[in-house]
Amino acid sequence: MFVAATGATKTERAALGDAVLDGHFVEVKQARSPTLNQVRAVKYIVLVAFFVPDGQWYVVPANEIVRQCARKGRGQHTENPFESATMSLKNLSGYKIANVNELKPKVLEAVAEAETYPELGDLMRQVLVDSKDVAKRSTEAVREALGRLGLD
Repeated sequence: MFVAATGATKTERAALGDAVLDGHFVEVKQARSPTLNQVRAVKYIVLVAFFVPDGQWYVVPANEIVRQCARKGRGQHTENPFESATMSLKNLSGYKIANVNELKPKVLEAVAEAETYPELGDLMRQVLVDSKDVAKRSTEAVREALGRLGLD
């Protein structure tokens, strides 16, 4: 629906986002309940959500996703809230759009807003690097211990 409404294209790698609109990656979520799952602030890209029960669209700039995730003590299924978090549509009510025809311009406005905070984008890229490093070191340490204990 997002692609049809905006002329965006689907990404080849979901790790980057779900769609590309005018050269910008966008995360697109469809929700049947007022909770969005697996929101990834570390991507530092616009989040677009479609709430199925009322047909309402939301367009959230990356800086707002980071701001809301920073309030959380932990993430969804992870210690780090920037890797994966739940978000309530109630807390995103200011990002509703009135009409699907506003979708593309609102996404581009959200991209421009997030770009005014390059330090946040840099921080999220570093959070991702750090998370990958912790995962690698942890996996290596556990595999070494398993081997040493004869459990590999």
